[in-house]
Amino acid sequence: MIIDRTARVVPPRYPDRDVRSRIGDALGKADDADLLAAYLWVQEVSIGREACTALRRQRDALRKNLEKLNSLKNSSHFRGRTWDFTRAELDSLFDAFIMKVSDELDLIDGSLRQAGLAFEKLSTLPEEDLSTRYAPGRVDSPLNTIAEQWDKIAPSTERFAAMNDRALAEIERLAVVDDRRNIFAQSQKSYTLRRIREFDGKDFEVLVAWLTQRDGMKVIRQHGGTGDRGADVISQTPDGRRVVVQCKQTSRAAKQTVTSTNVQTFNGTARLEHKADIALMVTNGTFSEPARDFANDHAIHLIGATELERWATWGDSLYDVVGLSRGSALEASA
Repeated sequence: MIIDRTARVVPPRYPDRDVRSRIGDALGKADDADLLAAYLWVQEVSIGREACTALRRQRDALRKNLEKLNSLKNSSHFRGRTWDFTRAELDSLFDAFIMKVSDELDLIDGSLRQAGLAFEKLSTLPEEDLSTRYAPGRVDSPLNTIAEQWDKIAPSTERFAAMNDRALAEIERLAVVDDRRNIFAQSQKSYTLRRIREFDGKDFEVLVAWLTQRDGMKVIRQHGGTGDRGADVISQTPDGRRVVVQCKQTSRAAKQTVTSTNVQTFNGTARLEHKADIALMVTNGTFSEPARDFANDHAIHLIGATELERWATWGDSLYDVVGLSRGSALEASA
C-alpha cells in the first residue's frame, strides 16, 4: 500500500526500528479487504463498548433507585407524615415496588454479564487473519450478542417509569385514606380493640350488627342465642344479599385463636341452614392458618383483629375490608 503523506491519516513515527519494520511490512502487504476488516473491527469494538457502558449506567441507576426505595420504606416520616393508619398498606406497596425493581436489576445484571463476555471476545484481536472474521456469509459477530442483550433490557426504563407512576398514584390514594381513618378514629363512632375486649359476647354481636348497619345494610338479627344454629348476626345488603355472621369474642385475659374446626362447623350451617349469600366470621382474636386455608377454599370471609381494627376503629367499610363487591350479582357460593 502506497501511503500518501499528505493524507488525513498517516502512520505515526516509531523510534524503534523493529516496530517500524513490522508496521511497514504489514502496510506493504495490506489490501482493501484487510483495511475494511480492520475498520469494521474498530467500529464494532466502539459500538460494543458504548452498549456495555449504557448497560452499566442503567444498572447503576436502578441500584440507586433500589437504595432510595429501601431508605424511604424505613423512614418513619415519609412525605412528612407517620402513616399511622396506612403503614401496612404503604409497606406492602414499597415491598412490591422493591421486588419489581430487584427483578429488573437481576435482568440487567444477567444481560450485562452476557454482553461483557461478548465484548471481551470482540475486543480480543484474533490470532488468525482479521479478515477471516468478516468473510462473506459469517453472522457470528460477538456484537450481535451485545445488541441482543441491549434490546432485551431497553424497555426497562419505560417499565420503571410506569411502575413509579403507579406507585405515586397509590401513595396519593393512601394519603387520603390515612387522613380519613385518622378523622374517624377520633370520632365517637370508633371502637378500639382495647374497648372491644371489654365487651361480653352479646355486646360484641350487637357491635358487629351495628357495623353492618353503618355500612348500609339492613339488620335482620342483631345477636344470637339458644337455637341460633351458628348465626349470631344476619344482615342484608341493599341489593338483597343475605349476610350471615358468626362472632367469636375473646376477653382481655384470653388469647383466642379460631380453629379450622370452628370454621368447618360454621360452613355446615351458614348456607344450608341460613341461606347465606355471604358467610362471615368475626373475631377480635386471630384465625389459625388451617382455618384461613379452609375459609379461602369455601368462600367464607374472615375478620380477625387486624381487619376488625380497620372496620370498627378506622371506619373502613365491610365491602373494602373483606373485598365484597358492591354490585347486584350474588357472591359465589361454595
